[in-house]
Formats: sequence, structure tokens, C-alpha cells
Amino acid sequence: NLALLKFIYGSWKRVEDFNQMRCDNGLFISELSVEKLCPSLNAASKYLTIAMPVLALLVFCICTIFYRSRRIIRAWLYNHQFCLWCVVEEEEENDERIYDAFISFSHNDEKFVDELVAQLERPPVGLPNYQLCLHHRDWLAGEWIPDQIVRSVASSKRTVVILTENFLDSFWGKLEFRTAYQQVLKDKRMRLIIIVKGELPPRDKMDTELQTYLSLNTYLKYDDPFFMERLRYALPHKKNTVEPGSRITQAIIQHSDSVGKDQANGVKPNHLPSLPML
Repeated sequence: NLALLKFIYGSWKRVEDFNQMRCDNGLFISELSVEKLCPSLNAASKYLTIAMPVLALLVFCICTIFYRSRRIIRAWLYNHQFCLWCVVEEEEENDERIYDAFISFSHNDEKFVDELVAQLERPPVGLPNYQLCLHHRDWLAGEWIPDQIVRSVASSKRTVVILTENFLDSFWGKLEFRTAYQQVLKDKRMRLIIIVKGELPPRDKMDTELQTYLSLNTYLKYDDPFFMERLRYALPHKKNTVEPGSRITQAIIQHSDSVGKDQANGVKPNHLPSLPML
């Protein structure tokens, strides 16, 4: 065996007939090598020599893909409530501001905003819901508008700007952006989210501050297939968005609504809703 071979090579001077010693197969011991004695070990070493660089290259590729897609991966984890410990920040949970986000937009884009707000305030089961501040709904009538803008931005964990040409034509929209931008500088924390609906408006219509912000920070595109996942991840993170029994309750409510619609259309409804897995 290998141990005997090493012993013989280490003590060959004390063995008088070393050059005449043979193995059972007729080979001289003096001509033996590790490769001849243990061919399987030699093959394993060769395979390991090949496998290690391949494995290192595979790990490098995986790390590169993860780094380049880290925002999408984290957004996917958060939206599917996986590994929240690595995407939910403690500072977010301890923030006692009234609103999760203040939505800054032009009244000409109100229809789009209403659709977006519905998805955020009344999301599907299992996704976080957000408390949003809208000027046409949550502002006090008759109060000075600049004061309400400052209060809305300061009372919200995020400010979401719906960037369109209509927004750039709005005096109050520009003031809302400046106020949110100043809050970012004050808090030294990224609390401003810009959503581009359609094409990015011409930069010559933008203020210097907005141009600077867009050149230094990423923004969300509404036509991005991962738009909602990215938006929810950019908004304040929340743990335990699914309360015990909420999936079953929501399934029963949805079933009741569908039963009412079926009865109105003269269709015989199913009596038992299909409940989701807990």
C-alpha cells in the first residue's frame, strides 16, 4: 500500500536487496510510483484539479449575476415575504410618521394615480398595504398650500413623484419635489421615489435640482415588468404583512362577491370556496 511504499523509499539504504524486491505482479518496487500504486487517487487529483477552477468560475458567475440583479432579487424576496430579516430595516419599523408615502402628481394624471393607489392601499392577500397621503383627499380645505406640502412631506416616510410633462408644468408639483429633495438632504436618507410614466420628459423642462437628482439616482419606469415589485420594495418595508387567518378570510370574502355576481347573472354558484394553503 501507499504507507508501505513511503516507508520503503524512506529506508531503502537499509534494505540490502532493495533493487531486487518485486511485487506480486512482477514490477520492481524501485520502479513503482504513487501513480502506478494508487491510480484512483491520481485520477481523483486530476478531477479535483479540473473541478476547482470550474467551481470557482461558477461561483463568480453566480455572484456577478446576483450583484447586477440584487435589487430585483431583493424586491422579489420582499414581495413574496421570504428572508425578511435581510430586506426589512429596523429603522423603518421604528419610524412613527403617519403616512408611508406622500404622492406628488399633477391633477392631469389623477386617473393613473388612482389606479396606482388602489394597488398599494388594497393589495392582493399577502402583500403589504400602505397608508398614502393624497392632496385631493387628505389635505385640509382652506389651509395654505405651501404649509400643507411641507407637512405632508415631513409626515411621510417616502415621497413618490409621478414624473410626467404635466408634472413639470405644475408649479405646485415643482414645489413638492423641492420640499421632498430638501427633506432627503436633511434626513441624509433616500426617501424620494420618482416614477416615470411613459417617456422621460425633456431635461430642458426640468429644474437643475431635478436634473441633478435623476443623474445621480435611479428611477422607476411604469412599463418595467417588475414595476410593482420594485415600487413596493422602495416603499417602507414591513414585517408580518399576513395576519393569521387573513388568507382564509380574504378567500371567503372573494367567494361571497363572486357568488353575488353569479346569482345576478343567473349562474348556480359553488357553495364552498377554495381556501388557500396556510
